[in-house]
Amino acid sequence: MFEKTKAFFKSVKEKLSKTSDTLTSSIVQVFKAKIKIDDKVLDDLRESLILADVSYNSSERIISNFKNKMKGYETEKEVNKELYLGLLQKEIQLMLTMDDSEININSKDISVIMVSGVNGSGKTTTIGKLASIISEEKKVMIVAGDTFRAAAIEQLEVWSKRVNVDFYSSDEKDPGSVVFSSIAKAKSIGSEVVIVDTAGRLGNNEDLMNELSKIQKVIEKQGDVTLSENLLVLDGTSGQNALSQIEKFKSNIDITGIIITKLDSTSKAGFAISASYDYNLPIKMIGVGERVEDLMPFDSEGFSKALLGLD
Repeated sequence: MFEKTKAFFKSVKEKLSKTSDTLTSSIVQVFKAKIKIDDKVLDDLRESLILADVSYNSSERIISNFKNKMKGYETEKEVNKELYLGLLQKEIQLMLTMDDSEININSKDISVIMVSGVNGSGKTTTIGKLASIISEEKKVMIVAGDTFRAAAIEQLEVWSKRVNVDFYSSDEKDPGSVVFSSIAKAKSIGSEVVIVDTAGRLGNNEDLMNELSKIQKVIEKQGDVTLSENLLVLDGTSGQNALSQIEKFKSNIDITGIIITKLDSTSKAGFAISASYDYNLPIKMIGVGERVEDLMPFDSEGFSKALLGLD
């Protein structure tokens, strides 16, 4: 259901044009036509990466390994920019390639996918699209665990009807209780995958953040149930501001991976490198548009090439 195809690269290259146009033109300016690598070039390259919202830590890794790879060309007086871009792409691809990069679904137990993220990140829409993809092969139920916003419950129910999956909500105000009763419901109707929406948490609201760990514990205590994924949705337009969200969420729950949305609307998609590499988290999927099919399984090679505008 999450098969990666050549269509990924073509679509993502088009959708990441805002970042690739900015980043590639900046890097090409650094490399100019034909140059030799020196400290000035490396400093300019670092600046280009940081302006694309790649963190300093990730930029240093890229620069260091790029410099080492260039040692093999020390005998050549000049090397063209296409080679430089190719070496950068390979390094970024390596940084983004991680084990467990696909959505996990347990074949025996009911698989629960817990989805978190701040308000406005595209979390609820992502859940609807994810449910649509998984429902092609599994019986899915969406759970409205955001008991703090009636609008969120309504939006999630609309999505469940749109993609034709089961929906569960409750008048209970405690999210943990809602999730507990939803699992009993899932067992009774034969659901194979349960996707739990959680309230949009802000890092400065300690009570709401603590609710996340309670929900996680409720799920983990259920028999014949596996918390197969604990996903964090990040808004791609937030750039490096989203990195602080990762730190706060990781302090409360065991995040297994991230989904990055709205990458078609930003010139700072470079932050995805840091979101994954700096925190050792696989990018599971990316959102590059409004359509259901615009939520795609992540492919490090296709993404890194699209980021630099390479074919």
